[in-house]
Amino acid sequence: MVDAPAEAIAEKELSITGTVWQLDINSSSSKFSGHGQVLYFFSSDAYQTYNARKFSHWDTFSAVDSRNLVRLKKHQKIKLQNSKFNDAIYEVTLLDGFYAGKTYFLIADELKNFTQEKNNEEAV
Repeated sequence: MVDAPAEAIAEKELSITGTVWQLDINSSSSKFSGHGQVLYFFSSDAYQTYNARKFSHWDTFSAVDSRNLVRLKKHQKIKLQNSKFNDAIYEVTLLDGFYAGKTYFLIADELKNFTQEKNNEEAV
């Protein structure tokens, strides 16, 4: 069936939306980053950074104002709300810390620094 891969991608996206993730690695894998996982205030900033990393378009890279960034510390949690730009960027809500309840954007490749929390629906 030709549509099977698209259906599988849609199922994966649906299964990851609404899940809670905890930061396990305290920094981005980028050699240009400081301490803490970066979240972006604007989805366009996250997407431009993603494009620059993926395609090495550093000459057209737009600098991001540091006031529009949040750095998560180890063990802080986020909830994935939805994906944007063909699953390259996730819209997330911070669940703890100073900015709890606020919405930011995460580059999807950096989700590898997080672990997904398991639902304990069996626990009473």
